[in-house]
Amino acid sequence: MNKQLMDDLEEVGGTLTASNLRGCDEVLIEQPDFSARIALWGGHLVSFIPKSGVDVLFQSSNAGGNGRFDGQHMGVPVCWPWFAGNKSQEDYPSHGLVRYLRWTLAEVSRYKDGDIKIILKLNSDKHPLIEDMWPQAFELSLVFRLGDGFRVDFFAANLSDEAMEISEALHTYFHVGNSEQIRIEGLDGLSYIDKFADNIKDEQEGDVDPCTNIDRVYINPLNKICLFDPVLKRKILVSTKGNSNIVLWNPGMERAKARTDMGDLEYKNFVCIEPANALDNSYQLQPGEIHQLRMEVKIEPIV
Repeated sequence: MNKQLMDDLEEVGGTLTASNLRGCDEVLIEQPDFSARIALWGGHLVSFIPKSGVDVLFQSSNAGGNGRFDGQHMGVPVCWPWFAGNKSQEDYPSHGLVRYLRWTLAEVSRYKDGDIKIILKLNSDKHPLIEDMWPQAFELSLVFRLGDGFRVDFFAANLSDEAMEISEALHTYFHVGNSEQIRIEGLDGLSYIDKFADNIKDEQEGDVDPCTNIDRVYINPLNKICLFDPVLKRKILVSTKGNSNIVLWNPGMERAKARTDMGDLEYKNFVCIEPANALDNSYQLQPGEIHQLRMEVKIEPIV
């Protein structure tokens, strides 16, 4: 880490600390109105705690079947260059490669309004093992804007001389008081693929309520969603850009008990709302092209 980056990090109230995520560092930001943690392992926002003191993001406490906590069920993992399983190789890791790699801290600064800007980068030529599973060259950037809520901008650049077929998601774990009592507004009338019901296609009627035992890929969303949480007495407003899908996921009680990578009752404390380009909405990223996927999150109290 160069001295200028360390000075810039100190100026915004940040520190760099060793993490339990594969031994990689975390960026910690402490401000009067919020605190945040960004893990270089997987390049994801782990925690964002506003003035209320209740984290917007969920972190599983379970170490998982391999006995080592790897951060798969926490914060905002990046799924790229494929979402869910790889189409041609069943033994490849679920949800792509980049959440299993160390990213590099590239910039720390402030926006004109005082919000904090953190940029992470991942270049394929820095990770030779990538070539075995993804031979095409790429460069990824994550731009985090932290202030009154947070924003994540994910940029993917194709540095190769041939097109890439991409599916992706910002696999966001929102912390909730009880997934059986929350509701999600903004998806009424949309078609969705129900992955817990043999991928049948259905249509959403009204709000999504409750938000447990659910795995749905919504098609052509309006890009504005509200998570209404009566237990934590707050609304989480989610705006997205660059996505053709919204994925909702919560394993429910029985599936959670069958998993080794989360606690039996942790399903009650999160719901995933994921801006995505998945299933039939994968796309071709042409040589030299850059694609942007954005998620912006605001928090409002329920009065």
